[in-house]
Amino acid sequence: MAKIQTHDRAHAWPLPSGCLIGRSRTCSIRLDTAETSGEHALLRWRSGAWELQDLHSRNGTYVDGRRLEAGHCLSLHEGASLGFGRPGEYVLIDAGPPQPHAIALTTPARAVEPHAGLLTLPDPESPEVTVLYRDQGWWVERADGILPVTDGEVIQTQSGPWRLHLPEPLPLTRDAEDLAPTLSALALRITLNPDQSAAELVLTHGGRRLELKGRAHHALLLALARQRFDERDRPSDERGWIDQEELLRRIGYDSNRLHVEIHRLRRQLAALGVLDAVHIIDRRAHQLRIGLSKLELLPAP
Repeated sequence: MAKIQTHDRAHAWPLPSGCLIGRSRTCSIRLDTAETSGEHALLRWRSGAWELQDLHSRNGTYVDGRRLEAGHCLSLHEGASLGFGRPGEYVLIDAGPPQPHAIALTTPARAVEPHAGLLTLPDPESPEVTVLYRDQGWWVERADGILPVTDGEVIQTQSGPWRLHLPEPLPLTRDAEDLAPTLSALALRITLNPDQSAAELVLTHGGRRLELKGRAHHALLLALARQRFDERDRPSDERGWIDQEELLRRIGYDSNRLHVEIHRLRRQLAALGVLDAVHIIDRRAHQLRIGLSKLELLPAP
């Protein structure tokens, strides 16, 4: 993801959609150097590129060794050398669009970036909180439910408070056979063992086949797939929903394990290249369902 990094790689700052750079506490990127003004420069994502503007700083803003005219903007390229008060101390890493990330408000501050397309806090191996985009907005999902959040909001976790930086997502790339698929383009075929557990799980996309190697969280996937498959004659909006407590009873989980297994399922699909893997599980109030509508359950051979 896009970052500003010191040339010695000692420090790096992930970039939100727009940020002030300077010494002031109001700045998203605080640079504690005497030659940097309180609000020195503005960096923002605009028209498909990162744009840097000097805010009439005392000592100037530099790009590739050249000083910007006060108040003027310049589009940046990947690898651009940047300076705030003097040239050449920082570099732009990855000139792609802003990505969701979180900054810890504890000391020492640290940033958490998306991993396999998923933003989880405090880290991917301890998924206490998952941040996801759905229904034209951002949501925070915990073991006890899901709530809407906005860009810049602070949320609390057991590891402390985090500030969320949530850009407006770009539309997903249109499906094509030579591109990564979305859930709407995939079909899931589950072959059952005689004991009704899953023997084989395969995702198909056109002529492509993605085999899901056996994982413990497939018990969750099977339970939700069976619920939606059994209700295939109902209207699509009503199909497959199950109360969380009933689901926990069926698969023998508690709410914390359910949250962890949902995260692992999403991560497995993201690793296979599914663009919107986070939506493999849909939620509403205290209900869940599988986010795939094309399902096939086959008896044991």
